[in-house]
Amino acid sequence: MDSTKLNDFATRYTAAWCSHNASGVTSFFEVHGSLKMNEERAAVGRSAIAAVAQGFMTAFPDLIVEMDKLEASARAITYRWTLIGTNTGPEGKG
Repeated sequence: MDSTKLNDFATRYTAAWCSHNASGVTSFFEVHGSLKMNEERAAVGRSAIAAVAQGFMTAFPDLIVEMDKLEASARAITYRWTLIGTNTGPEGKG
């Protein structure tokens, strides 16, 4: 994927997170795709990815995602982002 297409894809992915619609996030993944957040175990499959996304959207109802950086290598593409929001979910600390 060329850098322009990759950046466009990542921009749309960022907007999907900001839409607060978990299914919008999952639409960017293959059926058996995976999402790894920080040190957590990877969520595998669209259902698991939707649960992770919804968990963030519930815990941070004012969630905003900002794309920080894309790193592409021959083996992987890494999407680095910052989540901004107030944690009002279970055990939330603001």
